[in-house]
Amino acid sequence: MWISTEDRVPPDYQEVLYFAINDRGSKEIMTGHRERDRWTHCCLFYSTLPLNPENVTVTHWMELPDYPKEAE
Repeated sequence: MWISTEDRVPPDYQEVLYFAINDRGSKEIMTGHRERDRWTHCCLFYSTLPLNPENVTVTHWMELPDYPKEAE
């Protein structure tokens, strides 16, 4: 479930999935983490246009799921 950044943010360095939007309305979903109120990204999953980090607002995030269990 998505968590609003207005409600709470993840601890620094915790890898999460997050949703960002820029001042032109472009949207992006990616994995990454926060570090002292700055969001960094690792992998892009969905994007309407490339985002410039200076004009991006992260509005929601969610914890990443556990790794799948190997078949026995």
